Amino acid sequence: MLWLLILILTLVAGYFGLQVKHTNRIIRQVLGSIKEGNSLILEKPFLLGDNFPLRLCQNILEENAEKMERLVEESNRRTHTFNEILGGMLDGAMILDGNHLVTFSNSVALQNFSPDGPMKGRRIEAFIDAFEVLELLDKLSRGKKPSKAEFSYERRGKITVYEITCGLLSPVRSSQNEVYLLLLRDITEIKRTERLRKDFVANASHELRTPVTMIKGFSETLIEEPEISHNQSRSFISKIHKNALRLKALVDDLLSISELEGSEQAINPTNNKLSDVIRGIDLYLQDKPYVDSEKLVFSLEEEREAFPFDAIKIAMAIGNLIDNAFKYAGNFSAVKISTQLSDDRNFITCSVYDDGNGIPANDLDRIFERFYVVDKGRSREKGGTGLGLSIVKRIIEAHGGNVRVKSKLGEGTIFSFELPRIAKV
Repeated sequence: MLWLLILILTLVAGYFGLQVKHTNRIIRQVLGSIKEGNSLILEKPFLLGDNFPLRLCQNILEENAEKMERLVEESNRRTHTFNEILGGMLDGAMILDGNHLVTFSNSVALQNFSPDGPMKGRRIEAFIDAFEVLELLDKLSRGKKPSKAEFSYERRGKITVYEITCGLLSPVRSSQNEVYLLLLRDITEIKRTERLRKDFVANASHELRTPVTMIKGFSETLIEEPEISHNQSRSFISKIHKNALRLKALVDDLLSISELEGSEQAINPTNNKLSDVIRGIDLYLQDKPYVDSEKLVFSLEEEREAFPFDAIKIAMAIGNLIDNAFKYAGNFSAVKISTQLSDDRNFITCSVYDDGNGIPANDLDRIFERFYVVDKGRSREKGGTGLGLSIVKRIIEAHGGNVRVKSKLGEGTIFSFELPRIAKV
């Protein structure tokens, strides 16, 4: 009887042992499936009792798998949206980890800082050697608020100025979890415009101050000394009148530049023929007594069809070029105005040539700058403002064209501009 009892106990112990083993296996399968977010079909071993909650475990696994699938889809959707947003930006964008390794860069950042290879997986210091960038990242790592800075970047001899904005993306502050978002905007043109504006204000103030001071001084002398001689009085009045004309010319040119740069519609194109506009150029030169119309020579190619351009502005540009020749060319025999159509007749070129003194080579690169004059003494003597060629350049560029100058000392100067005859203005 004893051996039978032992056998029964052994069988019972083995049965319960198998139950525990199968239960542990199922529990491990359930836990593993939950951890990995996978679905799992559970099979009930015949040794487990009917009271084991297999159906409940199966339902939990299926619900967990569905939740994980939704979370993954949502994560992928947000990641895709995030990449689309950063990838479609006009500014450069990068994402860095806590070790300054680039984990994402959009096409603009690649083009600006690493056009020859990928950036992902490399430290930002390999592309941008600027302490301003490292300082921003250091401030963020120390819990400072997001901020921005400017830095200069040189590549292939060209210096570009960037504004960088840096922020911390990750909510957890630790060296392993920090994720930085960097936005880099090219502000080179903005900086150049600011510098030009400051220079323009300074130069305009100086140029305006000179005739105003002269007018004020001579007029005060006439008021305070009523017994001044008649000849001296006439001389003072003549100088006042001369400076008043110079002041008017300055104001007119400043208003012209303001109109060209400050208005969204700086030009008002209508269908015209350039040759017809040039033939009527006398209207724009009649208040310039130093312009000798007998020295003007025209060689104009006939145009069968009109094309859209602002006739008033183009006439002003040509008038300024003619005016410039008579003021500064010195000894010359003629000023020749010519036009020529391109072979495909899509462009027309206008040239103003004089056989005068010419312009020094060092001055040619700056000749279209505001207030830049080669001979300041001669410019003041002739009433020049230093803005005429700048106005010409603005007018031509507003029409989608370009202006050029060629000159050699003693051999004359030729200014030319090209206009598209199918203008998109």
